[in-house]
Amino acid sequence: MHNKGKKEYVQNYMPISLFCVVSKVFVRCVLNNIREHIYQDIKTWQHGFTQGKSCVTNPLQILNYIGSVLDTGGQIDSVYLDMSKTFDKVNHKLLLDKLQLSGIGGNLLQWFRSYLTNPMQRVTVHGSTFANLPVRSDVPQGPILGLALFSSMCNDLPNAATSSHVAMFADDTKLFKDIPTIKDCTKLQNDLDQLQTLSENSGMKFNTSKCKSQTITGN
Repeated sequence: MHNKGKKEYVQNYMPISLFCVVSKVFVRCVLNNIREHIYQDIKTWQHGFTQGKSCVTNPLQILNYIGSVLDTGGQIDSVYLDMSKTFDKVNHKLLLDKLQLSGIGGNLLQWFRSYLTNPMQRVTVHGSTFANLPVRSDVPQGPILGLALFSSMCNDLPNAATSSHVAMFADDTKLFKDIPTIKDCTKLQNDLDQLQTLSENSGMKFNTSKCKSQTITGN
């Protein structure tokens, strides 16, 4: 499916998982039975795909913090991060390990392993369909279960930030901190470095062309 930019460039397209109706119903039944278990562990900084939170609560959390710092004459530095094709780069083994650590096991874990094993992908252009190719990493995009799996996968990434605040909406991440002294600039940079290292170790790298920084003051 075309996602952005010029249609002539293959990198501007994203894959969509096509499921039959029976599969969609079954996947929803699975999600309905594990939703509470998965989302009880989702950190408070995640606003995407989370009940009671949205693209509105995300900036409100940040604006509230910015306002409190500006009221005291302070400065906030904020870094806006975007991961490169995150949904396509979720490592299946790491995801299954996370599900197991969250308490999912037995037949349900085996079902997830089957669900993620040997998926195939093919491209159709102007009525011509190419040969199937294996998908090595992703969460299925289309079924609602994929959103829950993605949230579980990236849930622990912001733990790398020990001195700064984090707010996320899906893979869009904001790292922000008040800067009363030059040492706080170093702390923010250290958190950014740690976050980058942890994301790369999980196979989900930042898209540096979309990452921006901003300094906010009352001046």
